[in-house]
Amino acid sequence: MRRLAIAALLGCLLGSLTALPAPAQAAPTALLPGSFKDFAFDQHPGAQLPRDIRLRDEANHAITTASLFDADRPLVLVFDYFRCTTLCGVVLGDLAAALAQVPLTPGKDYAVMAVSIDPEDGPADAAALKARHFDRNPALAGAIHPLIGDPSDRGREVRRLAGAAGFPYRLDEATGQYAHPAGVVLVSPGGTVSRYILGIGYDPTDLRLGLVDASRGAVGSVADHLLLLCYGYDPAQGRYNAEVGRLMQATGAASILAVGLVVWRATRRPGKG
Repeated sequence: MRRLAIAALLGCLLGSLTALPAPAQAAPTALLPGSFKDFAFDQHPGAQLPRDIRLRDEANHAITTASLFDADRPLVLVFDYFRCTTLCGVVLGDLAAALAQVPLTPGKDYAVMAVSIDPEDGPADAAALKARHFDRNPALAGAIHPLIGDPSDRGREVRRLAGAAGFPYRLDEATGQYAHPAGVVLVSPGGTVSRYILGIGYDPTDLRLGLVDASRGAVGSVADHLLLLCYGYDPAQGRYNAEVGRLMQATGAASILAVGLVVWRATRRPGKG
């Protein structure tokens, strides 16, 4: 009977391990034309983004990156081009949908900085992008900054900002479209690169934890900060994975070994069982 009970306990432990959820997988990146299919972020965590980049908003007001970096809140930085008919709309639509589910206050706890990589985009294109993806949610609409380069520099300043963030892009002359990776950069107050959330189809938990991480403790509830203890950031996948699950797997495996030892010792005792 003892052996049967121990065997049942062993089976229960094995069953609980196989029932644990698998770590989250990165969302697939979009296929890009021709030789651009291998474009990916060149991640620069800890890099200081330039503070003197000159940009213009949807009202054609001139701003510098310093004015956004110094607002004492993390930023979601996304590079795109506002007249794009392919990948950019997916990235921005998925981002807006995911942020709507993040339990942080837009404008107060974070802001979104959408920067066009196309020097042909103008203020009207920036306004149209904001209306298309963010105006349905008034809270998000107040937190989004759609920005274009200053027409006088023909995209040089935007390229300098993108280079510092590790975002490569190139115009495909054959299609007239820009090839670039999919994902967003989370920026700490002051303009330091904190995290990259890669791919499309963003998980609200990834954005939530990434923003709390990027804020350096300045935003988020006690529950948010406790969640950070349970999840670990995987830079290769650009996702947060459940560390608790891996800890349970490790401790469960140790328990199985211990129970296995008990079973082995029980079978070695003469006259028992």
